[in-house]
Amino acid sequence: MKKLITLAALLLISSSVFASLQVVHSDKNFSTEAFPNKSEAYEAGFTYLDNINNLSESELKHKLLVISQSTVHDVKINNSKVSIEEFAQARGEIVYRAVIDVDYQFTRLRNNN
Repeated sequence: MKKLITLAALLLISSSVFASLQVVHSDKNFSTEAFPNKSEAYEAGFTYLDNINNLSESELKHKLLVISQSTVHDVKINNSKVSIEEFAQARGEIVYRAVIDVDYQFTRLRNNN
């Protein structure tokens, strides 16, 4: 029994040498539809951001398209901002859309093999 426990402990220690946790930082941009004025675009951008901040971790992984070869944990939004992009859909028709920049991080298992 002692040999089995010793063997299990050695396997656990040796496997931890080859695997460690890694914190990955990334960002993603989203944009809203076009609005006739900046204030409506800002309002839509902050509403979109509020919705993202209220997502569960699994919904957040899906929304941010977090892809990894190993299991992802602890998806967190670090920082976010809303800016306005001005553009024309037709000559003389200027409209505005919100661009939401979300900086986030997640933890994954890094394999050192």
